[in-house]
Amino acid sequence: MSSSAAGSGPEWERTFLSALTMIDRIIVVQTRRHALNRADADEYAAWAKARIIDSDYAILRKFGGRSSLQTYLTAVLVNLFRDYRNLCWGRWRPSAAAKRFGPFAVRLEELLYREAHPLREAGQILRSAGAQLSDAEIAHLAAQIPSRPVVRELSLQDHDNVVTSIADSRPQHVETDPELESLEITLRSLLNDLTPEDALIVQMRFWSGMSVADIARTLQLQQKPLYRRIEAIQGKMRTALEARGIDRETASEFLSAT
Repeated sequence: MSSSAAGSGPEWERTFLSALTMIDRIIVVQTRRHALNRADADEYAAWAKARIIDSDYAILRKFGGRSSLQTYLTAVLVNLFRDYRNLCWGRWRPSAAAKRFGPFAVRLEELLYREAHPLREAGQILRSAGAQLSDAEIAHLAAQIPSRPVVRELSLQDHDNVVTSIADSRPQHVETDPELESLEITLRSLLNDLTPEDALIVQMRFWSGMSVADIARTLQLQQKPLYRRIEAIQGKMRTALEARGIDRETASEFLSAT
């Protein structure tokens, strides 16, 4: 199947229906990783499937066959989830302080200041995602994270209005540093030099913050070799960044797991 293949509407509908179980499995991994409650998970699942169906299955029509359909759909859903979160809350970058304290601190900051959960509720969500932390430990962790303005949640009922609203009125906390955006563009350009699966692994690990275990489960890869594979990819990208004049410390910061 190639991106230029014609194909009829019913043919793409059959492709979608045959891949539906796979799509649902990938979405379950995503929503568990990001600790969405049942209602939010269901809303995202419906939204993502609608995007795949949009414009007579345009996303499926773009499948070029350079990877497996599962790898392609996982990449699609990684990007769709990021788009969904951006539509709901605007673009977001974890603070340097939260990143220093590790992935649970990053998620706690997001729960408190992006999704506006009370501290006790944020703690319950963290524990449901696997954090072995008491209320006191979570409160202590929250105290180490600098306060940020809480993001106003936007409705997804009108897609065009949401996009316009985000473009016209960004939250004050959103970072728009040109150097950071330029670095992200450079990193994305380096993905073109990787194999499709390696590029997907980078996106899942560093752009979406998925754990190695979740990546291995989603892509049906062995977990232990995947660690070494990610380290090798990091090394190649770090060398490429330094060759483009980006210092080692900055390159390492952007290529370290959150």
